[in-house]
Amino acid sequence: MNHSIHNRFFFIGPDKSGSTWIHKVLTWHPQVYVAPSKELEFFNRYYDRGIGWYERYFKDVSPAHRAVGEVEHDYLFSVDAAERIHAHYPDAKLLVCMREPAERAFSAYLYMIRQGRVSGTFEEALDKMPELVDHGRYEKHLLPFIERFGDERIFPGVFDDLKNDPDDFARRMFEFLGVDELPLPETMQEKALAAAKPRSVRMASLAKRGALLSRAFGLPRLVTWVKNRAWVNNALYREYADDRPVADPDTLWRIRAELRSEIAAIDHRFGLDLTARWRYEEGV
Repeated sequence: MNHSIHNRFFFIGPDKSGSTWIHKVLTWHPQVYVAPSKELEFFNRYYDRGIGWYERYFKDVSPAHRAVGEVEHDYLFSVDAAERIHAHYPDAKLLVCMREPAERAFSAYLYMIRQGRVSGTFEEALDKMPELVDHGRYEKHLLPFIERFGDERIFPGVFDDLKNDPDDFARRMFEFLGVDELPLPETMQEKALAAAKPRSVRMASLAKRGALLSRAFGLPRLVTWVKNRAWVNNALYREYADDRPVADPDTLWRIRAELRSEIAAIDHRFGLDLTARWRYEEGV
């Protein structure tokens, strides 16, 4: 089928900013076809498999679908992905959902604990994994996409808006994609994945390695299916009770101070007033 008749879109990131919920909502909408497997990673990791391999994930697109796309929260951090997406789909629409960077970094740290990737403090993780902070440099990472697609083809979503009024967030997202602005059912307004810790670090690490291998062998559908099974999550993880880690306010402040100019640049470009909303003013 010729997919050029549809609005093509890509949710490009960042991670820990509602991508699972966005994938769920887009899958629900009858006029949207979203690749059933979240995180195909084609344009950043598996491009050598060819565009034919990628398009197989869209073989079930029908004339009823006005918008066709995928959700991959790491495209944002790949200049190659920006170039490749533009080469194949120069008229594509791009969605991002920006979360306050210090909060996003801490959420990513908790997710790394869940995966068995880290076991130390937040500060230790920041020293070992600079991407925790770097993934909050939204201006830096958006520029390669802006240079190719322009501001007007980017939906600058804000995680606070998604959390506070998911129905309105979805309505604006649907409007941007050119599909009917349908109200969400209550089941679509629930949090997708609560923070949790592994019951066994070894088993969580093995599960993560298994997911990576499955993607490498071209089986992202299997990863998505397993991740959506409640019994798997219950077996591997347990939600925090009173033992949930808490971020040191001084550490969060240092991250905000480091990224203050990035947020000011995003405000200047998109007029989101995040500097005030996230309290990034000098001295705050």
